[in-house]
Amino acid sequence: MNKRKKKKLLRNLICIAYCSVQLLVVVVAFKGLGVLIEKITGKDISEVFSSGIIFDADDEEEEEKYLFTVCLDAGHGGKDNGSDNGARFEKNDTLTITNEVAAYLREQQVKVVMTREDDTFLKLSERCDIANASQADYFVSLHRNSGEGNGVEIWIATDAGADTSEMADRIMDGLNAVGISRNRGVRKGTQQQNGNNYYINAHSNMPSCIVELGFMNSPNDNQLFDEKLKEYAKAVGDAVIAVWQKQNTGSSEGGVSPSGSEGGTGTPGTTGPNPGTPDGSGDGTMTGGSENTGGDAALDGAVSSNTGRVEHFTPIENVASLSNSAMDWGQGSNMDEKNRPEGAVSAQAKYGSYEAYFIDDKMEDNILYLTFDEGYEYGCSPSILDTLKEKNVKAVFFVTEPYAKDQPDLVRRMIDEGHTLGNHSVTHPSKGLPSQSLETQENEVMENHRYIKDNFGYDMHLFRYPAGKFSEQSLALVHNCGYKSLFWSFAYLDYDVNNQPDQAASLQKMLDKLHPGAIYLLHAESETNTAVLGEFIDRARAAGYEFAVFD
Repeated sequence: MNKRKKKKLLRNLICIAYCSVQLLVVVVAFKGLGVLIEKITGKDISEVFSSGIIFDADDEEEEEKYLFTVCLDAGHGGKDNGSDNGARFEKNDTLTITNEVAAYLREQQVKVVMTREDDTFLKLSERCDIANASQADYFVSLHRNSGEGNGVEIWIATDAGADTSEMADRIMDGLNAVGISRNRGVRKGTQQQNGNNYYINAHSNMPSCIVELGFMNSPNDNQLFDEKLKEYAKAVGDAVIAVWQKQNTGSSEGGVSPSGSEGGTGTPGTTGPNPGTPDGSGDGTMTGGSENTGGDAALDGAVSSNTGRVEHFTPIENVASLSNSAMDWGQGSNMDEKNRPEGAVSAQAKYGSYEAYFIDDKMEDNILYLTFDEGYEYGCSPSILDTLKEKNVKAVFFVTEPYAKDQPDLVRRMIDEGHTLGNHSVTHPSKGLPSQSLETQENEVMENHRYIKDNFGYDMHLFRYPAGKFSEQSLALVHNCGYKSLFWSFAYLDYDVNNQPDQAASLQKMLDKLHPGAIYLLHAESETNTAVLGEFIDRARAAGYEFAVFD
């Protein structure tokens, strides 16, 4: 045996001897422990282990009293103040709301794990590590926004599953029901739209979302945050509970929380939420913002809307039995004492039960609504958007699917600048929806809905009928798709790009027809509308009218 082998053998023998000594110590200690336990309990050690005296009680009972686990993340902290308005820091607001959510959930027998409970800085990777190690069922990261805009938005992963989407939708529904300045939508991915996800959503092992609770630089959002803090906390808590209940009890609604209280029914930044560096040292939250608003539905279903609520319309049964006689909508020329088209007032009374709107006949004040139809782009929309931004007026833009595919930047701008996106069908059939089968009509509505949802993270909830042609049957079908049908109480021949009306005469016509609750239909390809829009807004305001977004 050579010298090297002898040394190796010696090392092995020493190792065996050492391990044997250690094992002997353990055996002796265990035997001594057994004697001690027997003296204390009067039972053999094997009986103690099998009876669960040592390992059963406290830990298992502690776990059994909880229904499930939620990890709550208060964004920012420590050296990272997050957004601010000079004297107010996001890190403080997020900790305040997170503590409120935690307190509410604990009252409902939900186990809460918090990534931070004081003014501590954590990397995004550390936040995700805490959530994943806790084996939480859900992960909610709470933030506030900043920049040019207002309202609440929620971010989820591009490949988010049904549980994640439902949790985010329910949170938004609940917050909207409590009262927020604007719903900016449940959105997927990142503001950059590069296919990536924010770090929190990309690295958590459970359904997760980032909730941006209003803008720090919006006095109204700050006031709402302070006044409705507990209500916001309850809305977030009830939403998560409702998702858990649906998974575990089969209940599809918010229902009743474990304590018996009623459960809830549940944008983009200038730079957007920072996805975080590869090690998660950044923060998945908004660093700036601009205005933004933000399911499939069978004939008896309903879909989430960008207004932050699910349209719980009572489904209309036997749609196929209703009249499919096509009607061509026009408001007529006869006016009542309020200068309202009598045709619009009459149609509203007749078809309002279908969630169809020809005029806001309940509006006593001088409020009017601007809507634009977008079948194709003629180069006018950017100027129209510029004017609306300058005048601080929001409008509804009804887009077809081809328009959205051809003009994604303009559609994104409409959303980002706070306008409402409306559904103008897929193919814009010139003979109208009533000329099609029920199946085809539904596809005209829902295919466009799905395209906008999938590509812009936006839920539309207003529908405008191609060519203004409708029937009772089509009204019922659109209603059952979870949509409101939005017609108009003012329109004129503005859509022929080769025969544009005189600008001065058109402006005067628009002013002469002002009336409370007016819904103006303007075509965005009109150079005349583009030229006179700013003056119309100014003169309408001078006449005592204000502009609102149709909800």
